[in-house]
Amino acid sequence: MIVLHDPDTLLHDTVELVGAKIRSALESLARIRTIVEKLSESGEHSLRTIQSPLTSDDPSELKALLSIIEWTHGREYLDHLKNAFDQWRVEQLIEQHENILPECFVYPTKVHADPRPPKDVFARAGYFAFDMSSGIMSQTYRSVIASANLASRSVRYVIEFKHIPGHGAPSVFALCRPPGHHCDGNRAGGYCYINNAAVCISKYRSLSPFAESARVGILDLDFHHGNGTQELYYSDPQVFYASIHGEDEFPYYTGAASETGAGDAVGANLNLPLATGSDFEEYMKKLNQALIALRDFRPEFLVVSLGFDTFHLDPLGSFQISTEHYALIAAEVRRVLADLPTVILLEGGYVLEHLGENVKSFLEGWEARMRE
Repeated sequence: MIVLHDPDTLLHDTVELVGAKIRSALESLARIRTIVEKLSESGEHSLRTIQSPLTSDDPSELKALLSIIEWTHGREYLDHLKNAFDQWRVEQLIEQHENILPECFVYPTKVHADPRPPKDVFARAGYFAFDMSSGIMSQTYRSVIASANLASRSVRYVIEFKHIPGHGAPSVFALCRPPGHHCDGNRAGGYCYINNAAVCISKYRSLSPFAESARVGILDLDFHHGNGTQELYYSDPQVFYASIHGEDEFPYYTGAASETGAGDAVGANLNLPLATGSDFEEYMKKLNQALIALRDFRPEFLVVSLGFDTFHLDPLGSFQISTEHYALIAAEVRRVLADLPTVILLEGGYVLEHLGENVKSFLEGWEARMRE
């Protein structure tokens, strides 16, 4: 399996408000460093470093990526991500080393069901976010674009390898940072700014001669429900979204089993909430349920939003999953959906001393199944 990495994903370094305290965000650059170090040590995986289009000499690369992102993300929102920090600096609202956090969020009213963005630059931060875990600092946009580019490039790799005899269904693991599955295309939240799964799907559709009929599966294995991904595809009958996540956990207001899709897409959204602390056997029952549903949908392409915050020591919510279990999870996904070209995107996972080993375990289980 190819593992893609971009050093620009390490530039984003922000803070979050938790309870009454502002702290360095748990979604830190050290996460990627520890994974890269572990994979480099083993030498067993093809780790490739790619260049962000923001640092490319060819402006068409960035233009092409932005056109893909804009399939599912609002242009005004993307402009906010790009320009907010500089605008705050001009208004002398922030120092170069500081972070933007929102003050007031959009809330539903009987009068303004869909309010417009406020003109005040200070107020706009809360219009384009839904929590206080997704701050914006001077280098955030650069990392966000690098992360989205990893997702897009992963699809390109999968397509290129798809027709090589003897390779089987190809797969790529993208070390995306910031993660993506909480972003709904117009709001940041849960450490997410651009929905990388949506970037993958848009890129795949852009390359498919049958884009309108291309069926895509999304398997979300982060501990937290991918509210943003669900929102983007809730009415799309060509995309099947399946998520196993902590019940009554962040983002709190989505992820119920009763959320099954809308319109022609009813039945194409499968939420499998699981009580915090559930053991590995319980988790695997849910996983097999998700995999059977995905297989029956008959997609031609698979995106896996993979979080390691399911680990039993994770501070943001855990199942009783240990390092060796990730190999078994990977092998089971590959066993049931072996014929699907797949892009795996890094989402959560915050125990630095185990994160590299957990990723390595997953990759070993995935590749061992491929060799059978």
